[in-house]
Amino acid sequence: MFETLFSQTFPGFLSIRDSEQKIIYMNENFKAWIAQYTTVNPIGKTNIELAELVPGNVADTFLQCHDASLDLSQRSTEKTGCKKIIDFKSESERPEESQYFDVLKYKLMLNGEPHIFTIAYDITELYKENQSNMYYSMTDSLTGAYNRRYFETNMDMIYGHFGALVDLDNFKQINDLEGHHIGDQILSGLVNFLKENMQGVVAVIRLGGDEFFVIFSNGFTEEELHLAIQKARQQFNLTYAAYKGLSFSYGLDTVSNNVDETISRIDRKMYADKSLRKKFQQKNL
Repeated sequence: MFETLFSQTFPGFLSIRDSEQKIIYMNENFKAWIAQYTTVNPIGKTNIELAELVPGNVADTFLQCHDASLDLSQRSTEKTGCKKIIDFKSESERPEESQYFDVLKYKLMLNGEPHIFTIAYDITELYKENQSNMYYSMTDSLTGAYNRRYFETNMDMIYGHFGALVDLDNFKQINDLEGHHIGDQILSGLVNFLKENMQGVVAVIRLGGDEFFVIFSNGFTEEELHLAIQKARQQFNLTYAAYKGLSFSYGLDTVSNNVDETISRIDRKMYADKSLRKKFQQKNL
């Protein structure tokens, strides 16, 4: 009785697949959902076969689910579960219109044959709320740049990329003379300026104060990036010419697998650049 009640009232999707990945059971919710995209009876078909009968975005969802089943099938222990978040893209493929399903698969032996049980339910609102919270936890509220937490969390992704540490010159003087509201405008403007005037910018990270770290995509040589940054600095000096002495110094090198080591190493290069430019300016006074 309780098994029947559960299968009839569970608000998500329930399904069972046999050892050949063919569907042998689906609850009514799952059947109704699939019926929106095909009139073919899904019972007896695999996810790959169903993917050939439905629109591309639905097919992608079935293939994601199939991949999760393969992951589970590689595990030999009975009742071992496998969890996965599956992204069901809208027809427009706009991220804000996507749905997200929390999928749990586990394997049971029935009559000597392995069967895969799948439970899935819609977690779109929870997922988007979590993503939003994660975004804000990794974002600087003043400038909209990422913060150090983003740097630390994504080290595996940005390891080996070129990174530039950018530090504003004479910014304290601008703050003191013009006021902090002008200083805040300059900091916020710098983030957009860097994104718009340098090719291949993956992320701009505010390390603190007027110090920012720029991550570049792969595909650029060190020489190309030096030229691009120097060209951007010339444009920055023209854009902010109203603020006497305002410019930026930078250091450039590859990102290692350690945040502190990376920042320290590139920081030294930035200060070498700042010192050299300061001496040049003093010499030409």
